[in-house]
Amino acid sequence: MLSYEEFKNAVRTDLKKYMPRSYADHKLVETKIYKINRCVDSFHLQPPGPVREAVPMPSLNFQDLYQSIVGGAKLEKVLRLIAQTMQYTLPASVERDCAWFDEDKKPDPSRLHVALINRQRNEEYLKSIPHHDFLDLSAIAVLEEGDRSGYLCVVNHGILKELDMDEDTLLKTACANTFEQYPAVLEQSHLGLNAWCEGSTFGAVCLLDEDMLKEAADVLDSDLYILPDSLHLLFIIAVKSIPRKIVLESFSRAMLLEPDAFDFLSDNVYYYDRKKGTLRILSARTKKIS
Repeated sequence: MLSYEEFKNAVRTDLKKYMPRSYADHKLVETKIYKINRCVDSFHLQPPGPVREAVPMPSLNFQDLYQSIVGGAKLEKVLRLIAQTMQYTLPASVERDCAWFDEDKKPDPSRLHVALINRQRNEEYLKSIPHHDFLDLSAIAVLEEGDRSGYLCVVNHGILKELDMDEDTLLKTACANTFEQYPAVLEQSHLGLNAWCEGSTFGAVCLLDEDMLKEAADVLDSDLYILPDSLHLLFIIAVKSIPRKIVLESFSRAMLLEPDAFDFLSDNVYYYDRKKGTLRILSARTKKIS
């Protein structure tokens, strides 16, 4: 089987053999793109001439395509698939109606929402975006295109400048919008409660909602263990219902099953002190983080 690097080299040298002659003068451009919880080796074909005047071309990533090779697909088949995809262009009507192609459109602050991501796993990504550290996580702002459309753009420093905000105002606005438009939900489970922000792509951001934490503690009449299932969901367990050691050991084993999941949030358990109203990482070797 081809190695990942051998596959990348094959795409570089052989892709245009499977494409029409009109693409002979196109250049294969590679870019590392940092996304939440992953770094993608992206590539696209760039036609000759000024970049700003070029027709938008599809961008693909080597990692996802290589999985076809790992799954047993022949190299020729994968190259033909890439060649076919690279020839796709957006219909004029779609391109015209897509708001992201309107360079003069100013971002709408009411579309800002907040997300929580793992700080260590996204260390490089966070260098280029406004954020606020919280426990072992970072709060970032995302900009939604359209009402509950699901199309999100992470706010970088360029977008922050267009919004004419400082970082504190950005994240406060994003938090306020999130909890107003996507209220926290608590649902009974066999362990205790499940929690998420209804309608939000990043449902586990309810961890920032102090009212939700207080309500959960009142419902369970206890301090809380909070276990991050993913970017989307939290599990909440009453401290009085299970020994601390069992919670830590069970959660650690569960995290070993999918350590590289794209929707990973944290491998730590959090402790909510009902009386003090504080949240900390539950770990014998980790000091309290405020």
